[in-house]
Amino acid sequence: MTGKTTPLYVVCSPCRCVGKTLVSRLLTEFYVANDRSVAAFDLADEGPQLADYLPEYATIADIGDIRGQMALFDRLIAEKDTPRVIDVSHRAFKNFFTVVQEISFFEEARCRSIEPLILFIIDPKPESAESYAILRRWFTEASLLPVRNQIEASDRAYSDASPNASIFPASLDIPHLGFSLRALIDRQSFSFSQFWRAPPAGLPDALDEKLGEWVEHIFFQFRDLELFLGCEDLSTHVVAQGSRRPRTTYRSPPLGGDSRRDAESAAMNQRFIGVPEQVLKFAPKQKRRIDSDPMDESGNAIVAMLQKAADLSNDNCDRARTMANELSCQLRTTDDRINQLETEIEHFRDRAVRAETWLQLIQREIEEKLIAPMATTRPKSTT
Repeated sequence: MTGKTTPLYVVCSPCRCVGKTLVSRLLTEFYVANDRSVAAFDLADEGPQLADYLPEYATIADIGDIRGQMALFDRLIAEKDTPRVIDVSHRAFKNFFTVVQEISFFEEARCRSIEPLILFIIDPKPESAESYAILRRWFTEASLLPVRNQIEASDRAYSDASPNASIFPASLDIPHLGFSLRALIDRQSFSFSQFWRAPPAGLPDALDEKLGEWVEHIFFQFRDLELFLGCEDLSTHVVAQGSRRPRTTYRSPPLGGDSRRDAESAAMNQRFIGVPEQVLKFAPKQKRRIDSDPMDESGNAIVAMLQKAADLSNDNCDRARTMANELSCQLRTTDDRINQLETEIEHFRDRAVRAETWLQLIQREIEEKLIAPMATTRPKSTT
């Protein structure tokens, strides 16, 4: 790609409860933490929505009718030089991409130097792989990137994410996060950009370090995406240097000790003292390791069981709703048939009344014109 473009992120999945809103939040606050303008659009229909977490940056959109579709897509290409983030719910998934294909929206966006990137949250369910394959087939020129959010999926089902697979990242990884920290970031009052700049009050240092590594790992992936898409200048930093808060994780190690650990810590420190991004691109990246404890494992097991129970409950509700709709249709059909039969009964009752009237008239005519004259002209018998 040549020249600077503006990114348009479409965060989506045909499945529910896979982390679409979380990825949309992180993307939006990545720009907020860097003091850059950003516009987010919320197509979700169940809470908590993106607009609940980021009311200042997220706009609720509805594409259920033509007017809503025009309002959304016109706005997406109207604002130049402002990154856009679209949180597409599982219910709006099919409608959104159908409209995008019908109006050739991605092609129009590229003509305006807007680079669309589909961030597809993968899921083990069959409909996820099928939908991913459909998007690859429909949008051959668009960038399609799988997002792995604590889910193991088949690499074969989600391979060849982009036509530029040789230079494009294989996937976007949202690493595991402990139960207590997940509960923290799920609060609507929590802000990733504020956390990046200053630790929240009352958060222990150990949790602050874990969450700091987690956010940093994701933010630098977003940074790499912008570089790959040609949407960002190499001279800028991930966040403003003056606004980044100090973290104990980034302090220089004491003298002596493990040389490998010292080298890794020194490499991390170099990232925060103004080393040019051209050099950092080729520096080996430290692998993030977020240790878990028994409390987190127990919490994750409970959350997994609750999620499974919620999925079963939703499936039962969907089946009950389907049966109720079928019974409702049958009831309406029965009502229509009853009304039709009542109309036919009234029709035949009227015909029966008219037939009875005609029979009485015919009987009267017979009596008056046949029986009565014959009685008057009959000869009297003689004795």
